[in-house]
Amino acid sequence: MTAFGIDLGTTNSCIAYVDASGHPVVLRNALGERLTPSVVYFERPHEVITGAAARNAALAAPELVARLFKRKMGDPDAEYAFHGIRQTPETISAYLLKDLAAAASRELGGPATDVVITVPAYFGVAEKEATRRAGQIAGLTVLDVIPEPVAAALSHIEAHKSDRVRHLLVYDLGGGTFDTSVIRVDGVQATVLCTGGDLRLGGTEWDARITDHLLDGFVREHPDRNPADDAAFMLDLRDHAEQIKKDLSGVQSRQHPVRFDGRITRVTLTRDHLERLTNDLLEKTLKITEETLAAAPGLRPEEIDEVVLVGGMTRMPVVAERLRERFGLEVRQHEPDLAVARGAALFARISLPGPAEEVADQLGVTTEQVELMRKRRPTGVLPRAFGVKTADESDPRLHTDPGNVRLKVFHLLHADTRLPADTGPVPAVTVIDNQPMVEVEVWESRPGPPSDELDDNVRIGRGVLRLPPRTPARTMLHITFYVSETGLLTVTAADPRTGAELKLDLTIGMDDAAVAEATGLVARTEVTS
Repeated sequence: MTAFGIDLGTTNSCIAYVDASGHPVVLRNALGERLTPSVVYFERPHEVITGAAARNAALAAPELVARLFKRKMGDPDAEYAFHGIRQTPETISAYLLKDLAAAASRELGGPATDVVITVPAYFGVAEKEATRRAGQIAGLTVLDVIPEPVAAALSHIEAHKSDRVRHLLVYDLGGGTFDTSVIRVDGVQATVLCTGGDLRLGGTEWDARITDHLLDGFVREHPDRNPADDAAFMLDLRDHAEQIKKDLSGVQSRQHPVRFDGRITRVTLTRDHLERLTNDLLEKTLKITEETLAAAPGLRPEEIDEVVLVGGMTRMPVVAERLRERFGLEVRQHEPDLAVARGAALFARISLPGPAEEVADQLGVTTEQVELMRKRRPTGVLPRAFGVKTADESDPRLHTDPGNVRLKVFHLLHADTRLPADTGPVPAVTVIDNQPMVEVEVWESRPGPPSDELDDNVRIGRGVLRLPPRTPARTMLHITFYVSETGLLTVTAADPRTGAELKLDLTIGMDDAAVAEATGLVARTEVTS
């Protein structure tokens, strides 16, 4: 039985497994490449194309292509329509996951169904649940959803084994998101101490700056032309901008001919100029990194043993230069495009049931270490605070005008709380006799300083706690929120009078009916790459 690790990226994705010698290996897609562009082209109502072919098709029909959909994961208002069929970030991700699993199955000659999927460390509960749902919709068995820095750290541990305790700063700058985490490594155990990030900061922002530079160069020479209104042209220009960015990590200058409507302008961009154009973006990542280091409990920045660079954007020489300059730390680039998938594959292998001796022999570790890893799985922290909506008891209208009382979010767990986390019994009181149910709304804080204002939080789920008949008013109930090691939320409820567990129907994101409908849609759709 084989389990797989999937790095479901904003701009590129890949899938890996642990081979017979115990090494994590990233598998190749149908084109023989390890990285698959996270692009989906809706060619016909029930036929989609993924990867490089989808990206190429976008030049002819940009309105039929989905990109950057990972940035919308967990957003209940995010939806798309292609050929009159409603699609969501979960279904679009499912097509990509389905194709990755099919490629793995072809290469290994067996089923590829058991997977661990990675997400940015700064993904909240709703985004993690949406990712798990995407795997389910794709027909996969999702063993777990784990933070990308944890996966990267596992890959780093496998490649650089050591018995001493180490502290790593994982700096993960990918195509669409930025994460930074401080991780304590003790042998084979990885524990996230704190994390920070920005879900709207990544290589896409660098590409936009280069695109603007190329466009401005053309318009200055041909002011009577307005290529910005041509969607296909702009998409092609963005692709060239991405390639120029990659090229400038190895050369000092690159020239590109911008062609539109029979006109041509050769625009030059140097590495120095690119660094000036995007200095504020890089500075933002350094500021977040600084804040993350400051939040590490009981740890001084000089106690960080190493900075591990992850994500394709860290190939830019300026990233390592600025990190060394700013923090005076040793910086190591560790397979920036592949480390996350490889670490996820290691996590997946450990997660599968089976004799510890067999896993230990394959991974080249002791049986005791495997048992420890299974018992003490790599842990993370809660990236954002979450809690429940409640009435403000300090509002004088609570008893005189309850319909207009101020509502707030009472945070049960705060950002950087060590996982797994358990709120313990949270009291909820019935208001009237024979009350049939108690409604529970789960809210999560938005990035930024914590606040109990509703506008500074976002509702991620709603649950109904069903009560037995003849429940009197002022009956005390206990609701417990539990967040797993990797950030998945479960909610239970109990009646302390009887000790009986009560049914809580909690929905985060898509409900079961929507998932079933989406699963049927993806199953009926032919996916090629």
